[in-house]
Amino acid sequence: MGDQESAALRALVEKQQEAILHSAVPTVKERKKTLLRMKQMLIEHEEAFIKALVSDMKRPAFEAFSFEIALLLNEIEHVCKSMRKWSRPGRSIQFKFGYIEAIRTKRSPYGSVLIISPWNYPLQLALMPAISAIAAGNRCVIKPSEYAPATSELLRQVVGQTFAPEVLTVATGDRQVAKLLTALPFDLIFFTGSQETGKAVSQQAANQLTPVILELGGKNACIMDETGFSPEAIREIVWGKFLNAGQTCIAPDTLFVHESVYERTLSEIFATLMKFYGDNPRESEAYARICHVRHFQKLLQFIAQGKIRFGGAYDADDLFIAPTVLTDIQPGSSIGEKEIFGPILPVIPYRELESLLDHKTIQCDALVAYLFSKNKQHIQMVENYMRSTTVSVNQVIHHGANPHVAFGGVGRSGHGSYHGKAGFLAFSYEKTDYRAERYLHVSDKFPPYSHRDMQIVRRFRRWLL
Repeated sequence: MGDQESAALRALVEKQQEAILHSAVPTVKERKKTLLRMKQMLIEHEEAFIKALVSDMKRPAFEAFSFEIALLLNEIEHVCKSMRKWSRPGRSIQFKFGYIEAIRTKRSPYGSVLIISPWNYPLQLALMPAISAIAAGNRCVIKPSEYAPATSELLRQVVGQTFAPEVLTVATGDRQVAKLLTALPFDLIFFTGSQETGKAVSQQAANQLTPVILELGGKNACIMDETGFSPEAIREIVWGKFLNAGQTCIAPDTLFVHESVYERTLSEIFATLMKFYGDNPRESEAYARICHVRHFQKLLQFIAQGKIRFGGAYDADDLFIAPTVLTDIQPGSSIGEKEIFGPILPVIPYRELESLLDHKTIQCDALVAYLFSKNKQHIQMVENYMRSTTVSVNQVIHHGANPHVAFGGVGRSGHGSYHGKAGFLAFSYEKTDYRAERYLHVSDKFPPYSHRDMQIVRRFRRWLL
């Protein structure tokens, strides 16, 4: 990156900071107007965005609209409907010995927010946190992924045409641009991506004590006990796993199946894959591609660590990897430890759920845990074991599209949540207006202190402090 580009980015952030200093916090009406402008932008450029998403990853147009544009439109509508209620100030009056406290609280925006988004859902994961940030009254800079160049460039153009840069702007470029941006004086950084990069962003932000929200990955276990098997359940799991060619942060990572339904599960998975993508998935218009070469090579290494039960075909020139089911995973292999993030589904049998959980095979702080079961005791066992913010029973993926469900991680899967009200709270902090009216002079609280003063404090502490 040249000095001129670096100076331009610094000037951009300074412009937002200056606007914050010299302008009042946007009213709820003004924030709603900004979000409705974003909604109109998405509607007007819908076909162009779908074309860009298909270009970047050969995404099916249905998936591009459903899991990028439609989710954003739904979120904007929900936030606009609820924002005034979320913004209402809180009030309370407390009577103390000698004075009356009047306490008023309200949510206040952090200021200028940096959003670093990934390549797997390049439109949704760039604008979804921006919706929360704008709803809370912030100004935003979005750094989209360089691995989705068509979507990133289109986003930069249409945002530039729609919004003033001191309100919302997009800065495109490689990781050097991201590194420079994280060193600038933002008031909050929101990052979605890998654990490795998330650590680097946190370390960079720590130098300036900038708060960070991290949305990272994880090995989202999917458990099917002896009561949970059904063709409908398998259809849900296969759909959720191979959506966007497995490149979804809340996709089922590994399927653990009770041994009594293990073979039936494998047979039903194969039948479902044939229904979804046919006997030649490469020709299917419903199946996406891997985003970039480096990730493609990583996935090929995973395939070699188990027995290929179905699939396994690939084409490096097309970045195509067929929906693949693995069994007999090699002990100690990396596929058992690292997030797969691709169209590879290990299916592992187990005998007892309690033993499966006791051996800590399942990452307890993944983004989500999936369980297919009718057994209330098993459901409770998994809920008690998991530290994830979500345990989804008999369904996959859908919680991530629900604005009433907080979306976020804990531990290795990140920290902080957004979507709906959770996003409004994440991008704001509570500000207190405290006032006290004295009606009686109390001298005992001032030095020098006596034994009598201590007795009074002990007796009336609830009214004194």
